[in-house]
Amino acid sequence: MFELSEIELQRLGTLFVNFFKQKLQEKIYPYGNPQRGVGDKVASGQLLNSLTATVVPKQGGGFELVITYMDYFQNVNFGRRPGKGMVPIPALLDWIKVRRIKGRNKQGKFISNLSLAFAIRQNIFKFGIRPSNIYDKAYDSFEALLENPPQEFQDEYNALYEAIGNDVENFMEQTVNKEFPSIITE
Repeated sequence: MFELSEIELQRLGTLFVNFFKQKLQEKIYPYGNPQRGVGDKVASGQLLNSLTATVVPKQGGGFELVITYMDYFQNVNFGRRPGKGMVPIPALLDWIKVRRIKGRNKQGKFISNLSLAFAIRQNIFKFGIRPSNIYDKAYDSFEALLENPPQEFQDEYNALYEAIGNDVENFMEQTVNKEFPSIITE
């Protein structure tokens, strides 16, 4: 299989990360309570801003694309099983503040954010969190995008396509000309 050069691999990675960030901001992810509908996966923006694509050398030659993100990406993507540890209260307090959630007790009176955070933490511990599959949704949509790019991605897609073509051409010149010099005539 032919490998992309470092520059083209970085271009592809950047394109994927930018697309992934757009997918996180789309309102396509169901809430825990299905009656509430759907929302995005951006609260504070920390997860969104942590997404990066970096090209690193592979052992034995070549390059690989590494997508990095914050640790809690796994919990957002795969969900959280019931009974699997307690969510940190500071993280829940930040989430409550960003999402502007106000909790109420059984009498309908507002409760403090700290009380709400403890209640949410207990609920997550008891029932878990449903997976949102953000990676799969972004990846599947990205594949479809590459097959039929919309106008706003057309320039980047054409540049990537041309770069891949140049990579293939360079590969052919370097490999085929060295291995079969008598076959290739100019």
